Amino acid sequence: MTLDETDQTRIKRIAQTLSEVSNLNETDMFILLTLMKNSKITNSELAKILDFKDGNSAAYHTRNMQKEGLIDRYTIVPNWKRAGLATEFIILAEAEDEEQLLEIEKEHVIMADEYSSTTGEIVVTPTISGCVILQNVYHCFGDKTMAVISGRATSDQDAAVYCKNYLVNRYPDIKISMLLNKYKTVNEFFIDKKAVTKLKELFQIPEKEETSGTLEKLQGLSSED
Repeated sequence: MTLDETDQTRIKRIAQTLSEVSNLNETDMFILLTLMKNSKITNSELAKILDFKDGNSAAYHTRNMQKEGLIDRYTIVPNWKRAGLATEFIILAEAEDEEQLLEIEKEHVIMADEYSSTTGEIVVTPTISGCVILQNVYHCFGDKTMAVISGRATSDQDAAVYCKNYLVNRYPDIKISMLLNKYKTVNEFFIDKKAVTKLKELFQIPEKEETSGTLEKLQGLSSED
């Protein structure tokens, strides 16, 4: 599946913008963004879009980015809802005392090390009626010291059970908040058009021929102090 002309034009525009402030030239950035959108695109298709002589030229750029570590690995994006893990959750763990949170993070590092050595690299926690799979664990520092845990669960209840049993009950002095994600308007860097369409219906946003001025406001942020 190749990109249509609209997608090509938009990705080229974004690649040009990003190349001005990143370590990649416009061509490499375009290839990188295109592979992120559709990793099954062939070198021949890339060559045609970029006016290269043949697919070998596109492959040359891709191999160079792999050698430089810019492309870490190729993977897929599963539809977790269809796989039976419909609930996507985010847990925020906040502590007044930084040492408390560091202790939790220390325990997590020990757990991750032992788990990967004995069980595998994907952390699966069984619950009574299903399971929870951890997706990301962030250790954040800034205005507040916070741990952020995201993952998938077989149900909202399973996510709540995990949050209560593995965090709230074990760390009573830590402020724990759990959020359930219902929509992603931006998913892995790309706007989710299906989610946007659903939310437009929810908010009763009419189709307009003219823009609302939102884009101008976003672009104006770069000139503000």
